[in-house]
Amino acid sequence: MLGKLVRVDGIEGEVEVGGATIRALVALEDAKPGDVVLVHAGVVIEKLDRESVLANLAVYYDLVKYHYVFNGASEEEAGRRALEDLARFAEDLGISSDEVLRAARESGGGEGPGVGGPRPEGVPEAAFSMDYMVQLAETDYLQVMHYTNYVRVCERAFMSMLASAGISYSRLIHEYGLFVPTVEVSAKIRAPSRLDNRLRVYVWLEEVGRKHIKYRCVVYNATSGRVAADISHVAVCTDTALTSSHEIPEDVREVMKSMVPTSGNG
Repeated sequence: MLGKLVRVDGIEGEVEVGGATIRALVALEDAKPGDVVLVHAGVVIEKLDRESVLANLAVYYDLVKYHYVFNGASEEEAGRRALEDLARFAEDLGISSDEVLRAARESGGGEGPGVGGPRPEGVPEAAFSMDYMVQLAETDYLQVMHYTNYVRVCERAFMSMLASAGISYSRLIHEYGLFVPTVEVSAKIRAPSRLDNRLRVYVWLEEVGRKHIKYRCVVYNATSGRVAADISHVAVCTDTALTSSHEIPEDVREVMKSMVPTSGNG
């Protein structure tokens, strides 16, 4: 629950939420009247900066809009009424309606560009790309894509990249009796992706060793125009029973090495 802290008295305080005042325990040492805070289970758990407030309002926009759609309003009418509701709520937090509108559109609530747009900084020209739309089953109760599903989408893009080079997973399994399971993942989630947002997943090989490969994925959200995730993977070549590591077959390794972008592509 988002609100403005209006009074602090020791470990107790009062928070103004949509015109109503609620009492809450204050679990922050530096909280003071005027701060925009997050309240959970009757406890003030976080003080939010302006960017975080706008991100939360964008989520509320989606929820309010779908509430109106569920109750029979058209998409256009639901969007207008949701913005009106949030504009009134935002005024109590010191946020202008224009900022709320911009945040909602960046979150995917308004018209966004199609899949494409500018290539994110740091993505090589030679990177393989795959377009994708966020599915309902991949989102949480706020209809935001759960972080674990970025890894799944990246693996799909990786498998598509290998198949495009003639070394599909099925060929590795049936012709070579090998598998390339991921053993290490390093992920940074940079911005939310929501239901029906349009994504472009860039993937490229960064390193090819005797038994391992390292590949990287950058997930660009074309609806919001922001990078959603940056994920590095390390995979090791094994037998299909996953009992021991194996060297990557020389012909496969040569193909993979040719797929590693040169420094001039970055």
